[in-house]
Amino acid sequence: MKQDRRYRVARWLLGTGSFLLLAWGIAPLATSRIHVGCVALTVVGALGLGAALAFPTVRRLWLEIWHRKVGKAVLTTLLSLVGSLTVLFVVVSGMMVYAACTPPPDNATVIVLGAGLRGERPARMLAGRLDAAAAYLEDHPGASCVVSGGQNEDEIVSEAYAMRAYLMKKGIDGNRIYMEDESTSTYENLQYSKRVIEENGLNPAVAIATQEFHQLRGQSFAKRAGFEEVGAVTAHSPFYLLGSYWVRDFAGLCHMALLGY
Repeated sequence: MKQDRRYRVARWLLGTGSFLLLAWGIAPLATSRIHVGCVALTVVGALGLGAALAFPTVRRLWLEIWHRKVGKAVLTTLLSLVGSLTVLFVVVSGMMVYAACTPPPDNATVIVLGAGLRGERPARMLAGRLDAAAAYLEDHPGASCVVSGGQNEDEIVSEAYAMRAYLMKKGIDGNRIYMEDESTSTYENLQYSKRVIEENGLNPAVAIATQEFHQLRGQSFAKRAGFEEVGAVTAHSPFYLLGSYWVRDFAGLCHMALLGY
């Protein structure tokens, strides 16, 4: 009886957790492009939900495979890989949280990383970054800002142009806003922004304005670009977007560690 109860609880937990992961993977597709984070959460959620619905069959097959020598070796290897990936995810997530909480220097030059437009207006993610930057600039009258982002093929203006216009509508003096409108990636954002900062004699201590999931990668690229003092001006993501984008940036950090970009 106790064993049956444990199985029911395990099945319920697996099903509930998998359904939430599936929803977390699918929900962002209504407002953003498909990316590796959406795919990963959707696949894991769907597999887990399927296992929960067919729990007795899955359990029986698992035990049959486990009691075979080769099957046991395969399952042990699979569990080891999943466990190692889980540990890595937890460790890297801790580093991401720490980066998001890194205080910005006083009167830093804020670098706002580009994130896409809707027509001539910043998309939701980019608007969040700009709102965070505007709040910092209002609190630090001596600070300047570099808006960084080029023009993609599907955009009618550069991201930097739209970002500058947005900040000016928020009441930020245009003389405090410098544009970098050539970059097409996060590393180029930081690399080209450094050139703008040096050419205009701005404060070399910088604060990266981006979402919490993106801070670690942004700060890592900033240090690679040559910035020595780097802090965070963190924008907070809507909950329904946070999971998939967190996984996406985890994958991006692993890619960066392995391949260097």
